[in-house]
Amino acid sequence: MSYKYVFIPANDSMPIDERVAKKCGLEDDNLSRKAKHYFYESSDKASRANALESATDEQKKVLAQQLRDTGQRGLGDMDDGSLIALLKATHTSNTCEITACTVPCPSNNQRAVSFYSADDAEIRNLPYNRRATEILVGCGHNVNKPTNTKSISIGAAPSGGIRGDCFVGRCHDDEKEDIWERVDFILEDADSRAEWCQTAKERGGGGGGGHGHAESLSGFVNQNTFNSLTEGQADGYTWSQNSQEVELRFLVADGTRGRSVKVNFSTRKFNVAVEGETLLEGELGGSIDTDGCTFTIEDATGGSGKELVVTLCKKHGATWPFVIR
Repeated sequence: MSYKYVFIPANDSMPIDERVAKKCGLEDDNLSRKAKHYFYESSDKASRANALESATDEQKKVLAQQLRDTGQRGLGDMDDGSLIALLKATHTSNTCEITACTVPCPSNNQRAVSFYSADDAEIRNLPYNRRATEILVGCGHNVNKPTNTKSISIGAAPSGGIRGDCFVGRCHDDEKEDIWERVDFILEDADSRAEWCQTAKERGGGGGGGHGHAESLSGFVNQNTFNSLTEGQADGYTWSQNSQEVELRFLVADGTRGRSVKVNFSTRKFNVAVEGETLLEGELGGSIDTDGCTFTIEDATGGSGKELVVTLCKKHGATWPFVIR
């Protein structure tokens, strides 16, 4: 019950390394865990965390006020403790950047390939990873190449490319069959001319198809607004979260009754529909306790109409890096 993945150093003189790990479920994916630990240890996040832990009350007060002075929405109403907690979550947490090279689809037998790299690579000006970026290009993603080789030597990665060392892994991800499992990504796969790359770049092949950059799945440290962790607005709904729960609000018709609402909860997936029409479905940003999840229909806040309010009870008290994707 093991699988293979690869490690691609940014330094071209170092070989690509094939590694083996024990298979685990999505909730305890060891590749993600290994990557987060690697990038945490190789950055200054530990020293930043120690500095925050050892900061005096007065120093924390100054830091909190500096965050408020940025003028970002929602920060002015937060107390010092909450602001310091957000600072820890965004600048000292054990996270990494996950980039979708391919998404699961019938053409690739529901296989997804993802890159795991440092989420503070741009801040630290980590060097351009040529070999990893060439795989992205081989899968049909647009990458703006540097105008000259000198820009590469000083660590400038092309827009949409990979900076620094990275891990690459593959999984079998089939929502209909409720399957998520790590499968092999071997040395021969780490080549932009590999057959899977050729499939990916075709229309409907799960890669870029020549359109756009590879999508960032984490979107965590790169979001420079602290309030994006606690509240937000998306297409057709608003959301907010604290350490214990997530609340989603959908505008619905005045006559909507509870019997016309169908909400499906699972530990990692979510679906809500009204009168048979799906309002939202996708993967949650963390595990939930399905027994504690509820929904109600209320008068819309600040206006006419009704709102469907769905409350997700978190299984582990923590701020999710995203609510649903």
